[in-house]
Amino acid sequence: MNWFKQLAPHERRTLMIGTIALSSLLFYFLIWEPFVTARTQLENIVASQKSTLQWMNKAAAEVQQLQHRPQTTSAKKPVQSLLNLIDKSTRIGALRNANKQIEAKGKQEVRVNFEEVSFTDLMRWLGQLYNQHQIQVSTMSIEQKHKPDKVKVRLTLKIF
Repeated sequence: MNWFKQLAPHERRTLMIGTIALSSLLFYFLIWEPFVTARTQLENIVASQKSTLQWMNKAAAEVQQLQHRPQTTSAKKPVQSLLNLIDKSTRIGALRNANKQIEAKGKQEVRVNFEEVSFTDLMRWLGQLYNQHQIQVSTMSIEQKHKPDKVKVRLTLKIF
């Protein structure tokens, strides 16, 4: 304290202003700025969670609506119509040029063999069969080809 009192008045004033400025900068960079950044991040997380919640609520309502919808009686269709449905669905869209073999297997199953088909197109086709006709894969064997996204597939489809 004696050292401070021995300084000239303008030196004391300069030292006090410097101390206040340094304290202000330290407060800003060590306390205020991290607080504001964390708050902004939390606000972004909350906004994201709210949009996810809205999507989930819409999806839940859609699921409930679909659950209360009467099930189709497609399982009672004869094998021939399942065979025709599979054949027709492979003649249109991305699978129309695929080398395939389709045959009935039992009463409610169809075996499909693709020599070479796009894996992406195959998955889309299987998704459409399930979504539109409740046709599911009961067995599947996939072999990767030397070309990208190309596979050899043997599968059995069944109406559940």
